Amino acid sequence: MALPSGTLSSCTLCVELSTNGTTWTDFSDYVTVLEPPEMTRMSGETFVLGEDIAVLTGGKRNPVEIQLRAVYVDSTATTNPFSYVWAEFTADCGDAVHARWAPAGCATTNQVFSTATATGMPAEMITLTLPGGDASDGSPILWGAVIKAPTIYRATYA
Repeated sequence: MALPSGTLSSCTLCVELSTNGTTWTDFSDYVTVLEPPEMTRMSGETFVLGEDIAVLTGGKRNPVEIQLRAVYVDSTATTNPFSYVWAEFTADCGDAVHARWAPAGCATTNQVFSTATATGMPAEMITLTLPGGDASDGSPILWGAVIKAPTIYRATYA
């Protein structure tokens, strides 16, 4: 069986961050892992006497969490993603941080998944894992973050 046309690999993936949901900064050259969320809905169940199976209901969508890992660069420039998220995480009460990713790359005709809409839904960076290291490992030093949002939106890249 042949692969379907349009099959992608992670080498085309574009990852961007934003503090306002409208102006985006491409950090694809730093990000090593973007772990998208599992989208879930609330559900309920109960049993009634006259049936052998449960009565099920579906509810609202649960919030989502996106996990990022990126290469640490020792720079305070906001073009460096660690400095970018550090400034937002350490701001009083934390500032909003949005994430969006386009599996086919940063091109205007590609599909994008995002924590933000044009109306600016809230999203917060809820964890920031500082860079560390292991003396027995020669790998680049990484840091990580988790962004929590009400849901994920899918649209054409803009």
